[in-house]
Amino acid sequence: MIRLLTLVALCLVTAFPAIANEYGAIAYSPETRAIGYSHNYNSKSDAQDRAMSNCEQYAYDCRVAITFQNACGALAVGRRGGWGTGWSAGRAEAQTRALNSCSRYDGGCTVRRWVCSK
Repeated sequence: MIRLLTLVALCLVTAFPAIANEYGAIAYSPETRAIGYSHNYNSKSDAQDRAMSNCEQYAYDCRVAITFQNACGALAVGRRGGWGTGWSAGRAEAQTRALNSCSRYDGGCTVRRWVCSK
């Protein structure tokens, strides 16, 4: 009986692999409006580092605007430089949240970058 239970448990473990944590990030420069992003990284810090290095190719004042895990993230920027971010399980909701966040600080907000990591 114990062998049977062990065999069943082993089959279940191999049949359902662990869900990988996949991180993404968006970095932004308020001065130049440069953007860097990353997706599908195994660690939060690796995702942030890649987004920053991509952004820093074009600007000196980049900062990580948003980091997300097994989700989508978005960055919206307004016409006077205000910006906001959002994340969600899906792209559309992440964009909506970014636009809503940006609209609290600026007008004429548009989504400048979205990315999913899952």
